Amino acid sequence: MAGSPAFEAVCGELSNAEGMDRWTARGTLQLALMDAGLEASTVSAAQLAIVVERLLPRQLQSHGGVNVEELCTRLQDKLAKLAAADGDASAEAVFARLGT
Repeated sequence: MAGSPAFEAVCGELSNAEGMDRWTARGTLQLALMDAGLEASTVSAAQLAIVVERLLPRQLQSHGGVNVEELCTRLQDKLAKLAAADGDASAEAVFARLGT
């Protein structure tokens, strides 16, 4: 199943962490998204930033050797850059711009 650009970017960064591979990274992030009630295919960078801040650290605690604080800070930075490059392309934002 393909994930949103934000999901794929975070998975790529997670898979570079010590003790993580591609599948472990995807599974860990999927569990955090399930806790939030979000789908990997549609999660936005802004939504994922909240998940990384509030839910992902708990999932990462089970992976020994991972510096959770440093990794989450790196993920937040990546998501901020992605959100800035994307602009706000949500359906709500597009319709709000059309209405003005």
